[in-house]
Amino acid sequence: MKIYIKATIFVLTGLLLITSCKKTEKRPPNQFTLEGEIKGLKSDFFFRHPDKEYTRETPPDTIHVIDGKIKFSDTISKLSLIRAYTDYKDEDSKIFKKAADGGYFPVKSMYLMFFAYPGADIKIQGEASDFIDAYPSGDAYNNSLAAVNRLTFPNINKSANLMVKATYEKDSVVIEQLQKKAEEISKKGREALIEHVREHPKSLGALWYLEDMIMRGQIEDTVAIDLFNNVSKELSDLSFYKTAETRIQGIRATAEGMPVPAIKTNATLEGSEFDIASFKGKYVLIDFWGIWCGPCVKEMPKVKAFQEKYKDKLVVLGINSGDTKEKIEEFITDNGYDWQQLMSDRGNTPDNFVTRFNVKGFPTKFIVDPEGKIMKRYLGGGEDAFELLEELLN
Repeated sequence: MKIYIKATIFVLTGLLLITSCKKTEKRPPNQFTLEGEIKGLKSDFFFRHPDKEYTRETPPDTIHVIDGKIKFSDTISKLSLIRAYTDYKDEDSKIFKKAADGGYFPVKSMYLMFFAYPGADIKIQGEASDFIDAYPSGDAYNNSLAAVNRLTFPNINKSANLMVKATYEKDSVVIEQLQKKAEEISKKGREALIEHVREHPKSLGALWYLEDMIMRGQIEDTVAIDLFNNVSKELSDLSFYKTAETRIQGIRATAEGMPVPAIKTNATLEGSEFDIASFKGKYVLIDFWGIWCGPCVKEMPKVKAFQEKYKDKLVVLGINSGDTKEKIEEFITDNGYDWQQLMSDRGNTPDNFVTRFNVKGFPTKFIVDPEGKIMKRYLGGGEDAFELLEELLN
């Protein structure tokens, strides 16, 4: 009897210990999980984690895929959109829209897209054909993203396939026909997307696409303002809403004739304070640029020539996006570019000048008059900005 009692106590104690151990193995509060199957997928997925700092040499994070099945978990600090891509070289390389010259068209349909946030349990289901025909579910955020992607991905894929085909053609007539057809599909897709955004004011997925269209200059400013005004205020606490809101403010604030948005910041290479108001009385060329941007770098010797030629009438303000402080310093020192430089932040801060000025591409230039009012905005490389400066300064 004593042996029986001792054994029972021992077993119960063991069970209590096991139970206690299980209770201590709590899931981290900032963890998210991703689980599901993408039929036909052979490659792993790769992505850049929004909480990490990356350089061009930093390898991406990996989501392992085994026989098309995904079971992945990680931690994350806040609600973020993640775009994961397959291997460019292996069996799934068909998903990349490879052009004849070896480059590719970086279209959205080549990505697995999902919203991750602390506590999220995301399900993925679909297949990999010549695009990622797979979509997230499990919560309102991801359901809303899936609804938009199901609408847009097939059309994006069709248009991209035609653009790829055009790069392999030699006949200029055929090339033009393919490109025209691709643009027709893209236009219909954008129209359907705009209507979806309008009809789903509470959709986070629709809101993300709205900000993306504004950033890429794919919709008229008046349409963007109208769509944003229709977005539900239930989303107003989210970073995606705040980013879109800042872009809308940028549309209004950088219209021709408006006072240039205030810039008072320590985001200089030296860490000292800069105030754009100190430039009042001279013409100002604001140049949004990056070392990674070929057309930006190509034009900088001309910017330097104008700065030196018209130093009594013109000041230049460079605003870099995407490069480290060390790289910027090395680049401008090596090339003798000695005008004021600022570094644009990437968050929802006053130092995110790219968003505040609603910059849609690089290079972007603003010409500001001596009274501090915006005269003109120029997107992309070209002579137009320099021709206006020549006219104004001579």
